[in-house]
Amino acid sequence: MFQPLSKFLPFSLKKAKIEKQVEAMMACQEFDQIIQSIWDEKILDQIKAISLKDRVLTVAILSSVLASELQLRQEEIIKKINFKLKKIAIERLRFLI
Repeated sequence: MFQPLSKFLPFSLKKAKIEKQVEAMMACQEFDQIIQSIWDEKILDQIKAISLKDRVLTVAILSSVLASELQLRQEEIIKKINFKLKKIAIERLRFLI
């Protein structure tokens, strides 16, 4: 008789035409959580996921050293985000320094 809300949510997001925006927001949040798990909270002030478009997550970074470190961990980060979102939402990271 009762259906879980999670069953109707994907349809509602598509109907409201906000599925991509919600996916982008979730990817950005997941990126921030992964960064926090890798480094301490001080780093979060210097790295911020700002957008997701065409499967490219754009990340603003204040340090080229951090950008290099993220570049080395890019594949690992992308796999974790895609696993959490249960789909291939991100194919690569783009850095704005």
